[in-house]
Amino acid sequence: MNFTDLLSLFLPLFVAMDPLGVLPAFIQMTSELSKARRQKMLNLSILTAGVVGLLFIPLGPLVLGALGLKTGDFQVAGGLLVLVVGLRDVVWDQKMLVMSEASEATGIVPFAIPLLVGPAVLATLILLRDRFSILEIGACLVLNLFLAWIIFLKSDSLMQWMGLTGTKVVSKLAALLLAAYAVMMIRVGLSSLKPFLP
Repeated sequence: MNFTDLLSLFLPLFVAMDPLGVLPAFIQMTSELSKARRQKMLNLSILTAGVVGLLFIPLGPLVLGALGLKTGDFQVAGGLLVLVVGLRDVVWDQKMLVMSEASEATGIVPFAIPLLVGPAVLATLILLRDRFSILEIGACLVLNLFLAWIIFLKSDSLMQWMGLTGTKVVSKLAALLLAAYAVMMIRVGLSSLKPFLP
């Protein structure tokens, strides 16, 4: 696997996960927690997101097959869903609106799912199956979650350095890239469905 392949595997997942965009929501949800409880919630969140994502890599295509769906169907539907997620983040800044009373359950919902591993990440995981092996995608997911863990672990320092405006700018750029990636998914999906169309 060359460097270009590594980037084409890593970047879509990183952009879909958008840990810098989720960072202000994480700080908002954990502002009242002690350092020990914040650490516990973060560990639970990353573990939950990892288990859900890793299980979805092999099981996602099986679910599609059971429903009689073709990969192109999912590419178009997933692309539309990812496009909505990307546009929501660009236009309405939805991630910044998350309000939740901090608790251990917050580490699972809404932080692990759907903020970390949501529709955009799950759609991307399945679409990457066309080009990469399950092991490669799983390793990339774990790497992205590890980077997210470091970002959230250093959340206070990062927010002081970047500021709220800085994280918003990065999040908007990531959401714009995600929207462009979604358009590509739709284009590829429609192309693959051409032989089946009347």
